[in-house]
Amino acid sequence: MTRISWERFAALAGVAFVILYVAAFGLGIEVGDSDRKILAYYANSGHRTKEIVAFFLIAGAALALLVFATALRSLIAKAEQETAMLAAIAWTGGIASAVLVLAGDAVSRATAYTALDDKFRLDPNTRRLFEDTGFLLFASAALAAILLVVAVSLAALRYGILPRWLGWSGLPAAALLTLGIVFVGFLVLALWVLAVSSALALRRPPVMAARTA
Repeated sequence: MTRISWERFAALAGVAFVILYVAAFGLGIEVGDSDRKILAYYANSGHRTKEIVAFFLIAGAALALLVFATALRSLIAKAEQETAMLAAIAWTGGIASAVLVLAGDAVSRATAYTALDDKFRLDPNTRRLFEDTGFLLFASAALAAILLVVAVSLAALRYGILPRWLGWSGLPAAALLTLGIVFVGFLVLALWVLAVSSALALRRPPVMAARTA
């Protein structure tokens, strides 16, 4: 792919990540805290279906994040040429984050999937264990994304692959990713991915050609 097509590829993948993630969040899945609410929730076929839909939306978001990170790796590698250290760090962070999202998605939706079997008898504490484990995996994904955000930000500042304001703003964004334990981290990640995607989509070919020269 040419540099322009890699930029468009990364932009499309980044926007897809945000759209799919927001769509899954927008389903408004609320199970409840008490044993009675948990059992009643998973006894409802509509609720189980909603969770399965959320599973595929989040899985799609994770795959889009993987493509986004891979496309950025190629862009950074072209600028770095020989060393490609930042490209490797960005790709590692993106891969780790996407894998952890997939794992967290599977664990969080395992209860709904298993409840499709009439022979299954749900223990509310089992659901709580799976939900908390899945949540911690999502929080870990936000932490892993720190590598991606920092590497891309440094590449923007050093090689100009993105606007400098985006490079500087990426550094505090990376710090905020440590708040993944309260979901703030993933909100920051989604906003950062959307900002990077917009910058890549709006970048004009003459500017790129001048930089290459």
